[in-house]
Amino acid sequence: MPVSVEDFVAISDHMGRYCWAVDEGDEDGWAALWTEDGVFTGVSPEPIVGREALKGVPRNAYAGAGGKLRHLIGNLHCDYLDGRDTVRARYYNLVTSWIDGGRFNCIAVATVVLVRAGEGWLIKRNDSPLFQG
Repeated sequence: MPVSVEDFVAISDHMGRYCWAVDEGDEDGWAALWTEDGVFTGVSPEPIVGREALKGVPRNAYAGAGGKLRHLIGNLHCDYLDGRDTVRARYYNLVTSWIDGGRFNCIAVATVVLVRAGEGWLIKRNDSPLFQG
């Protein structure tokens, strides 16, 4: 079942913050968007599990590209799972590099599970297999 307008706006904002934090190398801000036991797959050979391990993602992305990666989420759609406190969000995450002018880097076809946390949401799991160009 599609989510309410309020939940869609909150999740869209949450995922926008996700992109900004990773692009800016904000490891604490990015990790705070996840549950304590959050799982991220698709960007490394093994799943990245837990907030402390997740901090390495924006740190490494920022260092590796000198802060010149940009993530853009498109075609976001969200459905409730098992009530209104768990959501599955699907989207395309287009990643560009601006190291030597703009160029396509990769696209992830992401499926994210978010759980309600107070007035907002936290990412429980992000499965994002990458397709390189």
